Amino acid sequence: MLTVPSAQAADWLAPLPVEALHGIGPKQSTALHDYGVHTVSLLAAISSETVQRLPGGKAGRLAADRARGIDPRPVVPRTLPAAATVCLRVEGHVLDDAHVRAALLGLVVQLGRVLEVGFAARPVP
Repeated sequence: MLTVPSAQAADWLAPLPVEALHGIGPKQSTALHDYGVHTVSLLAAISSETVQRLPGGKAGRLAADRARGIDPRPVVPRTLPAAATVCLRVEGHVLDDAHVRAALLGLVVQLGRVLEVGFAARPVP
């Protein structure tokens, strides 16, 4: 899971294309590109009033805020899956402790990946 501290959000967003911002659709993207705004850093550098005129009132206001790392929606974790299973087929008997530990560690990593997908955070609509 990627976590960006709020103080670093604007710097992390800066090099991304404007299309990467949530809420920027094809029409808004075209309007911004026509104005020469291709990255989030360029969008963040423009005044909120100007951005509101390009893609439109509320959409422009949201785009300007998000380009500056401002998104007031609360983030809540998704629920974990009811069950998670990983398996390993072993042919014959394995008596080597190193192989057994490596196999168990591999299963733990696989299980962690399964749980990580279920535990991703999402903004509340």
